[in-house]
Amino acid sequence: MKTIRLLVTLCLSFVLLFAACKEKKGKRQDFEPKYTDFEMALNDVHEKIKKDPENSDLYRQKGELLLKNGFISEALLSLVSAVDLDTTNVQGWSSLYDAYMILENYFEAENALNRAINLDAENEEFLLKRSKHYLIFQNYDDVKNNLDRVIAKNPYNAQAAYLYGILHLETGDTAKAVHYFNRTLELNHEHYDANMSLALLYATRNNPIAADYYHNAIALRPDFLPALYNLGYYYQEHLGEIEEALAVYDEILSKDPQHFNALFNKGYIYLVYEEDPHAAIEYFRLAAEVAYPKNPDARFNIGYCLELMGNRKEAREIYNDIVAEYPDYMLAVDGLRRLGRHSWH
Repeated sequence: MKTIRLLVTLCLSFVLLFAACKEKKGKRQDFEPKYTDFEMALNDVHEKIKKDPENSDLYRQKGELLLKNGFISEALLSLVSAVDLDTTNVQGWSSLYDAYMILENYFEAENALNRAINLDAENEEFLLKRSKHYLIFQNYDDVKNNLDRVIAKNPYNAQAAYLYGILHLETGDTAKAVHYFNRTLELNHEHYDANMSLALLYATRNNPIAADYYHNAIALRPDFLPALYNLGYYYQEHLGEIEEALAVYDEILSKDPQHFNALFNKGYIYLVYEEDPHAAIEYFRLAAEVAYPKNPDARFNIGYCLELMGNRKEAREIYNDIVAEYPDYMLAVDGLRRLGRHSWH
């Protein structure tokens, strides 16, 4: 059976190697609340503020708690209150930076971080945070200057080594990037991002050692699915080990039954590698339910499976629906050219 190579969507790419740098899309990870119950912890800090309303650090604690739990606007108000009450609250300024970055107010974010560093010029955490900030905006000289300050103070700082790797990757020196990622693992063999970065780099070279780094990353964060998905994709597209890829996708689906890429790629394997559209269509239907209406790829593949199965009428209807929503979606346009836009029988 002649098949068409269809779209497979990676959930990680080299751009996402910089996820650790782009804090605007995530939450502060290093703040551990006193309680596991958010409301209890929030009530506790409220009671303390009632008793001591001029305590800047209590507002900082409240802001960090809100920030960690996704209440960004409320967190911002508390953190602004913290630094208004005490302009020397250095951790308050740093956390305020985090809030502004999530809100994509980069000007105020940089101002807040600079205030923190002015108060504590040798703080490694703040200098690393500013290095990541400059990486986002490709101010590479400033990245290097801040990392050099960290390494001069502490040559064994694994995160500084990792960010040097990202810096060299961004500026096109892959060999040096690999060197610094390996240096990161020498300093901290449990560094998740360094393992993932090396896995992705070696995968692009079809180097089997990539699988080892994926396994390392999975062992470090067994419930974090991007590494597991990329391992499955590596088995599928780079090594051609289809049974291994299917086993990985099944493991993902046991943890997240609505994981679009795992569903989609299982359908892809059954369609392209096994040439079995009857098995493939079920996974594409599940993927389409998860992604509808944002992603037309699974819907097209349902239509293509139907076409291969001889159900031209339903295939044509699906292609027409896709083209009505996405006029430039050429796979569906080509499908209509094969079948004709209208059915006369």
